[in-house]
Amino acid sequence: MKELILKARRAIRFLFYKDLSIDNQIKISEILNDDELEYLFWKMSKADRHHSLEVLNRTENQTKNKELLKLSLLHDIGKSISEYSWIFRIFAELKIATNRKAYNYLNHEDIGYDLLKQNISNDEISKYYFENLLTTKNEILDKTDF
Repeated sequence: MKELILKARRAIRFLFYKDLSIDNQIKISEILNDDELEYLFWKMSKADRHHSLEVLNRTENQTKNKELLKLSLLHDIGKSISEYSWIFRIFAELKIATNRKAYNYLNHEDIGYDLLKQNISNDEISKYYFENLLTTKNEILDKTDF
């Protein structure tokens, strides 16, 4: 029930996401500190960028680990390969939508890892992504990604 409430809140927020402020854009650039990472970040939809900023802000309250802060911004980059409406996201999570697009949405973390490996020259961030998101979700990120 708690998970359903969180998903409903996220769906409502999805409808009201705005463009990121200049201050937030600068903050993101300073944290990512890499043109290739910024490119991947800005390929995400407005809603996913805004959500990632929310995760970053919650993560900053838990840690100052620079790699984890980067990961909080990049954790949804796998969603950038397609457009997903808020209703589609709900249908995919409830297994009502079961097509390839739904599969990609549900497996966006694996796709994000592939995007990092293909597009980033520094493989340290893809290794960190793999270890803290795919192998075992980092405890802090697990608490802040809602």
